[in-house]
Amino acid sequence: MRKISLLILLFIGLTVYSQDDASQQEAPSRWKRNGIASLQLNQASFNNWSAGGENSYAFLALMKYYADYAHENFSVDNNLNLKYGLQSVGKNALRKNEDLIEWNTKINQKFSKKWSASGLINFTSQFANGYNYPDDSTVISKFLAPAYLTIAPGILYKPVDYFSILFTPASLRAIFVTDQELADLGAFGVDPAEFNEQGAKVTDGKNSKIKLGAFAEFYLKKNVKTDLDLESKLNFFYNYLPDNALPSGKIPLDINWQNFVNYRISKWFSTTFFIHLAYMPTDIRIESIPPPSGIGGNELKVTPNNKVQLKQTFGIGIAYNF
Repeated sequence: MRKISLLILLFIGLTVYSQDDASQQEAPSRWKRNGIASLQLNQASFNNWSAGGENSYAFLALMKYYADYAHENFSVDNNLNLKYGLQSVGKNALRKNEDLIEWNTKINQKFSKKWSASGLINFTSQFANGYNYPDDSTVISKFLAPAYLTIAPGILYKPVDYFSILFTPASLRAIFVTDQELADLGAFGVDPAEFNEQGAKVTDGKNSKIKLGAFAEFYLKKNVKTDLDLESKLNFFYNYLPDNALPSGKIPLDINWQNFVNYRISKWFSTTFFIHLAYMPTDIRIESIPPPSGIGGNELKVTPNNKVQLKQTFGIGIAYNF
């Protein structure tokens, strides 16, 4: 499993290296690069405030980087999306509230004005351990647990520069859970461990799962006006293969919709708004349950989480737009 993970990271590194090498050999005008790096801070303090309130502070670091190459009818679109945030409310210690590593590469070969043969590669994971707060002793996610790799060759329809639709009838999606304890629970849709009647583990949970299915992506990236950027990405994945993790009566359709708005107040200050909607019918929630006797460590409980998930953030902070 470690070898597979290393190969994935090596592949991403080689992709970046090969494209950087190409940029040195090709004319600079064939590359278009831009992005944003931002640090947002938020703080509130109360002392004998009659209306009440809790002290709080938070910070969010994010970077979005785009490197697009185009020459005649061939193009490569690259996008790196990194986010990490922490917050503290009241007497609570710092807790993670944002964590994302995402890399996208889309390779296109035009065969008409609006149509291209295309291939998408997407890799997604996180930086740090995740916990089911207020319990901060039991890890429920970590780097490469999970990690998702999607490879989707298909047809791209791009009627205008800022909007495209990619469709493939046969794409590959791999889920990786490199932490064995999480894999044994069947976290993130992998096959769980098997136990005998005495509770002893007979076989380990799987560290990966491969899915084959139809994939569609609707992508919008537009400079609405001089200081306002909008990016929206809506993905659908329909799994063809049998899946033991799929609850009865549920359709094997994953939906992922990310929206990002960046308003540049000045060169060094920006307002950002992010909203993320996700639906995965095979997803689960991992909870840490104290033992009934109160003696011993907490036990992990797995429950289905096949509901619509929604996350939204808004912030103002120091930013460098390039």
